[in-house]
Amino acid sequence: MSYLLFKRARQASSWFLTLLPIIGFAQTWEPVGGGCSSGVYALEVFDEQLYAAGTFTQAGNVNTNYIARWNGSAWSSIGGLITFMAAEGLYANDTALFIGDAGRVRYWNGTQLTTIPGVFNSSLYSMTHYHDTLFVGGFFSSMGGDPFPHVARFNGSTYENLTTGCNAQASFLTVFNDNLFVGGNFSLAGDSVVNHTALWDGAAWHPMGAGVNDDVFAQCVFHDTLYIGGRFTQANGQTASRVAKWNGTQWVQVGGPLNDFVTAMTVYHDRLYIGGAFTTPGHIARLQGTSWVAVGGGMDDDVKTMEVYHDSLFVGGLFTMAGGAPAAHIAKWYVDPAPVAAFTVNDTSLCANACTVLTDASSNNAVTWVWTFPGGTPASSTFPSPTVCYSAPGVFDVGLSVTNAGGSSSTVQAGAITVELCTGMDDVSVKNKVSISPNPTQDRLMLSGDATLLNAPVDVFDLTGARVLSTVARNGQVDVTLLNSGVFVLVVGQGHYRFVKQ
Repeated sequence: MSYLLFKRARQASSWFLTLLPIIGFAQTWEPVGGGCSSGVYALEVFDEQLYAAGTFTQAGNVNTNYIARWNGSAWSSIGGLITFMAAEGLYANDTALFIGDAGRVRYWNGTQLTTIPGVFNSSLYSMTHYHDTLFVGGFFSSMGGDPFPHVARFNGSTYENLTTGCNAQASFLTVFNDNLFVGGNFSLAGDSVVNHTALWDGAAWHPMGAGVNDDVFAQCVFHDTLYIGGRFTQANGQTASRVAKWNGTQWVQVGGPLNDFVTAMTVYHDRLYIGGAFTTPGHIARLQGTSWVAVGGGMDDDVKTMEVYHDSLFVGGLFTMAGGAPAAHIAKWYVDPAPVAAFTVNDTSLCANACTVLTDASSNNAVTWVWTFPGGTPASSTFPSPTVCYSAPGVFDVGLSVTNAGGSSSTVQAGAITVELCTGMDDVSVKNKVSISPNPTQDRLMLSGDATLLNAPVDVFDLTGARVLSTVARNGQVDVTLLNSGVFVLVVGQGHYRFVKQ
């Protein structure tokens, strides 16, 4: 037999008895393959693998000098670096992983390490391509006796200066709005006073408002806006505690106060994450509204770098604990991505005084639900699969808002449910095997159609799903005299049929 509902629903008191599935979500810190033997300062994805560099000489159980790659399940070496890396010195494009190593730019094409000619007198911290040209920045100031003040470009055979460069360390380079953005601890770029941030347009340097008052160590682009992190406490002369964003004319504060500097920044599941030396929250935080919130209990020491790989946030640094569990200098954090609200309606067409079941069909493991049923009973629900009833005809909208640790989503389906004032046999789902009449009726129903059902067992349910009559159709007649007035569902064979008892 097929039944209308097996959820209990009473319109008068509007209470619902529903079995709720247990639906969880992941939000965890995990170690990465045994971790690394010392600090991880740089992470970068190239050719579907995650590369880590730092001061370590072992990754997992693999001996390797200062650089290793993680394929999602195991560590391996690519041959090692000349010297340790104590800054964000990895950059990848589609063809190679570029590595700052002992004043050199080296690149890994997936099978071998090659060195670009030329050795600067000190460290390279950042690299990127701008207008199809490789640009580098760092602590260096010369090469072979020629001045190269902290930033340079490679023309395919040799390095060239960008006018007079910067007067102090260029910590990172990135392309933003068709300009090369440079951040660091410099105050001058070319002949311009720039205060730690500057733009290079291919020919000249330009300040970015009044800049910030101290070192810039990290950057990322989030929602088409450039964000920076560092040691600074002011931007444009106004309070900006270690994080700021560019509004097109000036740097402005982001989030609440942090008690120490920021050295890492990235976007994961459409949220801005930062890491650094700050301890409130514990070395890693996520922007929520205008506040920084803790991420899973945080780390026990500095976070130096972040990178998204295989839908997880990988974090490297000086820490040995993540979320209170051992994690040797590298760990990964996973949360479900934000849900996308969607639902299904069991019966989109009803008779007045009938009910239907709705089911959440949202993606990405929603953990809270808020339904709205204008004109329905109940008017709202927080169950994943609620039942709603309608006493009057009309066309009714349904709304659903869902959330999980990754975010929230809402949808409204206009005209999702149509309710009619039924006066005759109205259920077309029975494939016309049986017809019932008269409908409404006062005492008996006459069945016609499928001859095998004219003497079959019959059950009658009210609209709460309760069985109120079990009998047999005798020669196609069903006696319903003992039923009170109302709307009922008659079940015979594989069909169910609404009828009205007067």
